[in-house]
Amino acid sequence: MKNSLKILLLASFIFFLGSCENTLIEDPKNLTTADNYYTTVDGLDNGLKAAYSHLRDFYGQESAFFMTLAGTDLWTLGFGGFTNLPDLGFYTPNLLGTNNLITSVWDGFYRGINQCNAVVSRSKDLIGQSDSNDQNRLTAIIGEARFLRALYYFHLVQQFGDVHFSLEETIGVETEAFRTPVATIYEEGIVPDLQFSIDNLPETTDDYGRVTKPAAQALMARVQLTVGNWAEALENAENVIGNNNYSLVKPYGELWNINNQINSEVILAAQYSTDVRISSRQNISHVLFIAHYFYNPALEYSLEYGRGHNRFMPTNKLLKLFDSSIDGRWDGSFKTVWLANTTGVINGHTVNPGDTAMKIVTYPIPDPIQETAPYWYIDFNDNWVGGMTYESLEIGGGLRRWWPSLVKYYDPWRTDPLATHGTRDAPIIRLGEMYLIAAEAAYNLGNNDLAAEYINIIRRRAALEGKEAEMEISPADISLDFILDERGRELAGEMDRWYDLKRTGKFLEYISLYNPDAAENFKPMHLVRPIPQTQIDRVSNPGDFSQNPGY
Repeated sequence: MKNSLKILLLASFIFFLGSCENTLIEDPKNLTTADNYYTTVDGLDNGLKAAYSHLRDFYGQESAFFMTLAGTDLWTLGFGGFTNLPDLGFYTPNLLGTNNLITSVWDGFYRGINQCNAVVSRSKDLIGQSDSNDQNRLTAIIGEARFLRALYYFHLVQQFGDVHFSLEETIGVETEAFRTPVATIYEEGIVPDLQFSIDNLPETTDDYGRVTKPAAQALMARVQLTVGNWAEALENAENVIGNNNYSLVKPYGELWNINNQINSEVILAAQYSTDVRISSRQNISHVLFIAHYFYNPALEYSLEYGRGHNRFMPTNKLLKLFDSSIDGRWDGSFKTVWLANTTGVINGHTVNPGDTAMKIVTYPIPDPIQETAPYWYIDFNDNWVGGMTYESLEIGGGLRRWWPSLVKYYDPWRTDPLATHGTRDAPIIRLGEMYLIAAEAAYNLGNNDLAAEYINIIRRRAALEGKEAEMEISPADISLDFILDERGRELAGEMDRWYDLKRTGKFLEYISLYNPDAAENFKPMHLVRPIPQTQIDRVSNPGDFSQNPGY
C-alpha cells in the first residue's frame, strides 16, 4: 500500500475516506490564522504540510507548463494553445503583467514562501523545549520548510529576476516590497537553506512525499549548475547518484507507468490523489500534450487515450532528436499509433475496434498512400516547425491538431474519459536528471571523459535490447549542444527546457533555428517574465518595486 504524505487543504469541509492503510492524514491549518495551534511540534508539522500544498500550485498545472516549455526550441503551441493563452508561447506584445497564468504562479509561490517563513520562525520558540525525539523532528521540519522555500524562490528568480525577498513571516496586509538582486537571493536564501536541509534531513522517509537529504542535494546540484558553480554541482549530483536508495528504472517507459509511479528513480514528487476531495488543485498535465485523436471516425474519448486539450506540440527539433531504431525513449515518451475503439470508415475502409485507426510517422509519406490507407496516416513535414500535418484532411483545420502525443502524464485512473481531475503524482526531481547535471558540470570543468561516462549510463538505460553499444558515445562527441540534445531526449516535457536555454545562453540561437513561432517576437527582455500587475498595483512604494524592463 502507498504510505504517503497526504496534504489536506482547508475548505468548507475536509475529510478523507482512506483507501490505503498507514497513510498519513492531517489537517494543516494555515499558520498565519492559527496562532495558538502551532505551539507544539505536532502542530508545527501540520503547518509544514500546508507549505507542501503549494507544490500543487505549480507542479501539474497548465501555468507551469506554459512557463517552462512553451516558446522553447522543443515545444510550441498546438491548436488548443492558440485558443488559450498564446502570449507565453509566442512572446507577443500582449505578454503583460495581467497574464493570469503568470499571476497564479507568482501568488502560489509567495503564499508557499510565507508559510515556510512562518514554520521556520515559529520553530524557534520550540527549540530546547521538549525531548530529543521531538527536537529531531523539529530539526527535520525546519529542514523541509527551508528546502521548500529554496525551491519556491528558485523558480521565482529564474522566472522573474530580482524579486521581493524575505525570510520573515508576514502577518496581515503588507504594502511595501523591494526588488532584491538575484545573486543576493541565491547567496542569502536559496543556497543556505539547501545546505541546512542537506546537513539536517534524513536519508530516507517513511512518509512518501516528504523531502529528504538526497532531494536537497539534488536541488542544490540544479541550483549550483544554474549559477555556474560547476564543482559544487558535480559534487552534489554525484552524492545523489551514489546513494543506494535510488536507481534508474529500466526500461525507460516503465518510469511513466502510473502503476509504478512510486519507484527507485523518483526523488521527490508533488502528491495528488484518486480522491478528489483531498486537494483543491488537480493535476491536469494529462490533457496538455494529447493530439485531437477523437476527430478520427474510428476513435472516441477513452480513459486509455485521455482527454486531449491539444496545448503543447513538439517542434521538428524535438521529433528529430530520437533514433527510434535504437533509443527506447521515443516509444517510452510518445504515442504514435491509436487502435480503433469504435467502428468507423476511413478512406473507404471499414475500421473496427482493434484495427489501426491513426498512425503518425516522422518521415514523409506520399499523398496517394495517405489517401488510400485504411487509417489516418499522418506524416512529417520538415518545412513546418510543428512537424505534423495532414494536408488532405480538412476536419477542424487539420493544422496543429495531430502529432506524437507525450505519454509521460497519461492518467487512466481518472473517473471518466472527460474528467480533467488528475490523480497521478507530479515529478519534481528524478535520478536521471542528476546524471545529466553531472555530465554538464564535468563538461564545463573540462572533463569530457567523465561527462561521456555519465551520459553513457543514461543512454545505456535508454537503449533498446541489444542496442546498448550503438547508443554509446565517446568523449569527442561531448559538447554543450550534445548535452542539451540529450536533455531533450531524456527529459522531454518535464518542465525544464525554458530553464535549460536560459542557463546555457542558447535561448535566442535555438529558437531562431528551431521555433520561428517564438523567434518572431522574442527579445532579451523575455528572459524574465513581467511582474504581475496585481503585485505592482498593491505596493505603496512603486519606485522601489517597478515592472521588469520592456513590459
